[in-house]
Order: sequence, then structure tokens, then C-alpha cells
Amino acid sequence: MKQNLILSLIAILGIMFVAQFSFARTTQAPLVRKIQQKTPKTYPDVDDPIVEPSPFKFTTALSFAYEQNAAENSTGIINRGLGLAIVPKFVFWDFSIRGDFLYAYDLNHPRPNSSWADGVISLMYDGWKLSAVKFSPYTSIELPMSRESRENREIEQVNNIGVLATLDTKALNIENFSLSYSAAYGYFTNKYTTRVNGDPATKYKIVQTLKTGYNFDPISVGAKFQFISSYSYEDVVRSGFLISESISYAVNETLGYSLYHYNRAAFLKDTTYENNLQAFDRETSTVGVSMDISL
Repeated sequence: MKQNLILSLIAILGIMFVAQFSFARTTQAPLVRKIQQKTPKTYPDVDDPIVEPSPFKFTTALSFAYEQNAAENSTGIINRGLGLAIVPKFVFWDFSIRGDFLYAYDLNHPRPNSSWADGVISLMYDGWKLSAVKFSPYTSIELPMSRESRENREIEQVNNIGVLATLDTKALNIENFSLSYSAAYGYFTNKYTTRVNGDPATKYKIVQTLKTGYNFDPISVGAKFQFISSYSYEDVVRSGFLISESISYAVNETLGYSLYHYNRAAFLKDTTYENNLQAFDRETSTVGVSMDISL
């Protein structure tokens, strides 16, 4: 299963790279030949080709990060780790295909805990605009690349469908501000209805995400709140949340640096079932720094 996932991932990335260069060659070659064959002129030539912008675009974002617990946990340990995020994106006409892949290296216990996180491949349509809000539908597949998903949860894949609503702040005469909300439904394909540790397996989930940001070039700040509701085959509901904040500095269009904090935890405390929603928690908060590269 692991080998098939890795081979599929390599094949998808290979196709996207080949498509990038083939499209660039077909759209740019006529213009290059024309420039080479003609001498410079100050007036237009009716025989000159009209070169339109290519509807195809391929980009890749890389992020190298260091993370650690914001404070010592109850056992007096600070967990530390490194991460490599790879985000290829292929745009064609009004559609885009994007991959999200992350490898996490545990500095405290590298041998048992270092692993790929679950990968995501998504397809999004640019969408429709209604007043000052644009709605973009999307679908995605989550690949069980992590050790937890393969060995304990025994997930085969997760199929998601959702919609992204983005506020056109420029239409409202609000500069440099962004705001978006997305909601998605995910259906799990599992080998069994019970996990290896005895917990009921997740049947489907609902994920809601709210993002906002402000850009005062070259510095930008952002925040995200995500709420996840998971439903098992035995109608057991598990709820979790993610709260994150970041500040980034763009050196140029290719290179940037970021400082960030996030708290990912269960919505209710394990023993008392009290509300656990908070931006910072000594046990679960993580801080990090990253170097971000756009190609």
C-alpha cells in the first residue's frame, strides 16, 4: 500500500512537471522563432503572430520549518521537530490541481515518530461571483501516508467535497485585507469499522475553516480557525479545533520567512469534558519558524 501511494505521487508530480515544460514550449516557441528571424522594427507587421497568455501555469512552493512546544508539558519535555512541506500547483483555464505533502522529522524520537503526514490532492474550480463574494467548489482526496492512518486507523482514503467563499475586499474599497470561509464534507474508506487500538473508526467528517489576513508589503499577518467534527460508525462524535497565527516577511517574490504559532487539540477535555477551546495551551501549543520558497 505504501509503495503504491509513493509511486502514484511520483507519477502525478512527473506528469505536472512534463505538462509545464511542454505547454511553455508550445506557447513560446513561435514567438522566439519570429524574433530570431526578423530585424527590429518600429511599426507593426500584420504577419507577426498574436501571442496570447498561456492558460496553463505550474508553480511549486517549498517550506522548511523548525517547530517545538511553546512550553514544557506536564512531563517536563519540550518536543522538537523539523518539517518539509511541498505544495505543487497546476492551473489550467478556470481549474487548478494542488498537492499538499508534509514530512515531519521528530528530533526527540526520530526513528519511531518521523513520518509523512497524510497527503492531499485537490481539484478546484475558480467559481462564480455573487455580489462581493466568490464561491469556488472543490473536491479532494486524502492519502493515508502517515503511520497513524496506516497502522492504527487503517484508512484507505478520504474523499472530500466542499466550497470556498472568498470576500472581494477590493470591491468594498478595503485594501490589503483578506477573508475567506470554507466548509467541506469528507467520507472515509476504512478497512475496518474499529481501529487497532479499539476506538471506533471515523465514517465521515465536517470541516469548517475561517481565514483572515492583512498585508502591508513586505510584511503580512494571518490567522486561521478550523473546527472539525468527526462521526464514527457507532455515532460517536469527536470534535477538534485548530487556531493559528503567523507573521511573514517577503524578501522577494521567491523567498520569505515566517514566524507562527498554532494550537491543535480536542474541543472537550478528556476527563472533565469541559470546553477546551483556547488560543494558547501549555500542553498542545506549538511555535515555529519557516523559510518559504516559491518556484
